[in-house]
Amino acid sequence: MLEYNSTLMVTVLRKEYPEIADIIAERIKKTLPEEKLDDLCHISEIVETFKRDKGICLVSWTNRKSNYNRELLIAVMLMFYHPEKLLQLTTSRSKFGMLKQLSKLIGSSQPILSGDLANAIVAFKAYDKFRKEVYRIYEIIKTENNFFTT
Repeated sequence: MLEYNSTLMVTVLRKEYPEIADIIAERIKKTLPEEKLDDLCHISEIVETFKRDKGICLVSWTNRKSNYNRELLIAVMLMFYHPEKLLQLTTSRSKFGMLKQLSKLIGSSQPILSGDLANAIVAFKAYDKFRKEVYRIYEIIKTENNFFTT
């Protein structure tokens, strides 16, 4: 199968098949959360609610590789701050400062968290159970912290 430039594919799709482009855009809209957070000050609230929900009492998480709860937390954070990244709709970097702030709160280094971020994206795409848990925790955190209420 030939590989095509994705920008070219999108251009052709929009120009020659607008009805398909509209269907894809609607599907993406249903998949992404309607709103997202911009202010990193909410990270501590997300972490605390996550820890309470998962029964985690740790003050500091270790730097050991491959930690399911860290990956789950990062996936949830991406749902709040950069859902397009989690759903692999973009290859851009995650929200600037998010991992740095998280690193300070949970005591894991930024390089470890970067690896967890990559693992979280793969797990979200590959494992239905992981994806459902991300959505479940996202809804709990959103509700408990009154995010996006007007």
